[in-house]
Amino acid sequence: MFHKHIAQSAACPRCQDPHEDALHLISNCSYATQVWSSLGLPSPNSLDDLHQHPTIIGLDPNIWPSVALTITWKIWDSRNALIFRNEDHSHRTTIRNIVADFSLWVFRFKKNKDNISAKQWLNFLSAALHENLLL
Repeated sequence: MFHKHIAQSAACPRCQDPHEDALHLISNCSYATQVWSSLGLPSPNSLDDLHQHPTIIGLDPNIWPSVALTITWKIWDSRNALIFRNEDHSHRTTIRNIVADFSLWVFRFKKNKDNISAKQWLNFLSAALHENLLL
């Protein structure tokens, strides 16, 4: 955004790291790290690493790309809320938004097996949300 002259600085608006890039935004920023950790998932070490499914027993790795996309999209969306609307979302708000969006994504899985797997992922994400609300 800095290179496109939309932002005044190349620094991360959340943690003030002097160089915000895509990896920083979705993984290295302390905010993103908190979101991943609160979901019980490891932060990706690289953009390529994002496509590697974390080993979680009972969850279908074929659904992971949609889960990862939802998580990264809502982290990005939260950043944009801060930049453009001056809304400082807590990590709990972002997790709530991840769960809300993924609950809609579940319906895009038409095969019964995939739909069941997506609902299992949704249950996993919802449990993380519930745990974070109790803290």
